[in-house]
Amino acid sequence: MSDEELKKAQFFFDFVAKADHVTKQSNERVLKKISGVLTLASTLVPAVFGLGYFVLLQTKQQVTVIPIFLSLILLLLAIVRGIFLLKPTRFFDVDVLKLIEKYKAEPLSVIINKSAVSWADIVNDNQTLINSREKGINQMLILITLGLILLAVAFLTIVIH
Repeated sequence: MSDEELKKAQFFFDFVAKADHVTKQSNERVLKKISGVLTLASTLVPAVFGLGYFVLLQTKQQVTVIPIFLSLILLLLAIVRGIFLLKPTRFFDVDVLKLIEKYKAEPLSVIINKSAVSWADIVNDNQTLINSREKGINQMLILITLGLILLAVAFLTIVIH
């Protein structure tokens, strides 16, 4: 085993370690974003319900019921989506004991390379999980936006009538 091989293997190992650290930080940030959007949607539901109730008492226009009702449904769907995004999912880690058993007779550079490759695969799987959570956040934001647009439509129907 040459010194060059060992340095290269150590470089890859360090590189994957940094990628893993960044991935775990990204996961924490995404979970905080999900919580924030979930809080926003949860706060909007009683506000929309209260506004809808007030509007219906004041105007007696039945036409406004439909967009307000649809707005509430969209906000509740955003909440449900957020709850599903927060459900416990497995964030992968390296099975160290399996690596030790499999490569204990190998030279150090091979062990470092194999560990780096195994760890890189796991980091990639974790990044896929984070990306799916980010898509879920976008879906929640779309549902909230559509709910607020429908609420605006309800108020426009009041102004028009």
